[in-house]
Amino acid sequence: MKIYLKVLFLAVAGLSFLASCTKEDDYKKFQEGGEIIYAGTLDTVIAQAGKNRINLLMNLGSDASVTKIKVFWNDGSDSAQVAVARPAASDIVNLLIPNLETGTYNFKVYTYDSQNNSSVVRNVSGIAYGNEYESSLVNRRINSAVPSAQVDSLVFTWNEPNPGLISTEIRYAKKNGDLVSVIVPATQTITKITEDYLAGSTLSYRSTYKYDVNAFDTYTVPEFLTLTLNALPPFERQLPKSAFKEVILPTDVLEGGFGWLMPALWNGVYTGSGFATTPGVALPVWFTFDTGVSTKINRFLYYMPQDRIFRLEAVKSFEIWGSDSPAADGSWASWTLLRTCVSIKPSGSPVGTNTAADIAAAAAGQEFVMPDGIPKTRYIRIKVLSNWGNGAFQAMGEFTFYTRDRVAK
Repeated sequence: MKIYLKVLFLAVAGLSFLASCTKEDDYKKFQEGGEIIYAGTLDTVIAQAGKNRINLLMNLGSDASVTKIKVFWNDGSDSAQVAVARPAASDIVNLLIPNLETGTYNFKVYTYDSQNNSSVVRNVSGIAYGNEYESSLVNRRINSAVPSAQVDSLVFTWNEPNPGLISTEIRYAKKNGDLVSVIVPATQTITKITEDYLAGSTLSYRSTYKYDVNAFDTYTVPEFLTLTLNALPPFERQLPKSAFKEVILPTDVLEGGFGWLMPALWNGVYTGSGFATTPGVALPVWFTFDTGVSTKINRFLYYMPQDRIFRLEAVKSFEIWGSDSPAADGSWASWTLLRTCVSIKPSGSPVGTNTAADIAAAAAGQEFVMPDGIPKTRYIRIKVLSNWGNGAFQAMGEFTFYTRDRVAK
C-alpha cells in the first residue's frame, strides 16, 4: 500500500513539472521578438465632410517620435499617408482624401515612428457629399424690408435659416456709385442698410452652406435672389404732447373762466371742449405755449371744439408764430411768423348748417403744412384773427404737431 502511494505521488509531481514547463515555454514564445514598441496614438481625429472628398484633421499628441501617419479605408484596399516633420510647426496635421464617391467612409488611422513602429488604431467615420446635397440648397429668404423707426435705414427681416447655413452675402449700390458687399451670418435675423443706398436699384443676395459644423468644404448657391430697393419715405414724427406747457406772457389773452383751460389743447382728447379765451376782448388776441424742444415743424393738425364746428366761437383764421427765446415783455420782437391759417368748410354751406363731409373733416382735423425755410422754434404763439360765428370769445379744440427732425441718438 505504501509503495502504491509513493508511485502515485511521483506521478502527480511529474505532471505538475510538465505543466509548469509548458506554461513557461508558452510565455517565452511571446518574448522571442523582444519587447513590443508602439508609436504614440493621435490625440484626436476628425473626419471633415467635403465635396467628393474628406479631410482628416488630426492632432498629433505628445509623442515626438511620430514621423508618418497612414490611413486605410474600404476594408484596407485603399490607403493614403502623410509625413510628419519634426520639430512640427503645429500639432495639427491635415490629410485630404480626394475623388470619393458620395457616401460614408470608415477610416483606420495609424501613426508610425522612424523605426516603422505603428500605433494602436484610431477609427473615424466621415461623409463625402456630391451633387445631390449641392442641388438641395436654396438661398435664405428676406421676409420683409421696411424703414427703420427713424427712417434712416432699410431694415430686412430674414426667414429662419435652413440647416447648414453659415452666411448670406448681400450686394447693393450706394448713391455715390460705390458697390457694397455685406456678409450676414446665419445667426443674424435683422440686417440694416443705411439711407445712402441707391433707391430704385437692385439688391442681390445668395447663401453659403456647410454640410455640418466641421465640414471641410462650403457651397454657395450659384443663383442670386433680388429685390428692388424702394426709396425711404420722408421721416416724420409727432411732437410728444407730454412736454407741452402753458406760458403766460404780459400781452397774452387769458382763459375765459369757463373751465376750458389751455392744456386742453394738447391733452389728446379730440371730442372734448378745448381752450376758450376771455370774452369781449377785441381781435386779434394771442396766447403762448412751450413744446419742450426746439424743432422745425413740418405740419400740424388743428381741431375745432366738436360741439361748435364751423360755428359760434370756433376759430376760423389764425396765425402761428414761433420763437426759441420769447421776449419777457410779451412783445413780438423775438417771434417769427410761420404761417397764416384759414379753416375751410368742405361744403361751403352757411354757418349753422353742416353736412356729413363737414362733420367728418372737423373730426379728422384740418391739416396745415408749413412752408420750407422756417426756423426751428420751441415756443408757439397762436394769434387768432377770426371765428366762425363772430362769437365774443375764441375757442380751439386740439393741436397735433409733426416734425421731420429725428430724435437724437
